[in-house]
Amino acid sequence: MNTDWHDAELSRRLATIEDPAYDDPARADLPRVDLILLAVGVVVVVVAMWLWGYPA
Repeated sequence: MNTDWHDAELSRRLATIEDPAYDDPARADLPRVDLILLAVGVVVVVVAMWLWGYPA
């Protein structure tokens, strides 16, 4: 494998995402409702796991 190419590509990608003007397209179209449902789901799963592991 060509490590020089990998290093150059990694540097290019890091420079892109570290740029203050970079707008992440992956998060641009995530509705607020989806984020709220994700947060609620995480809480439900954590509480369920906690109750399941709680000694009787």
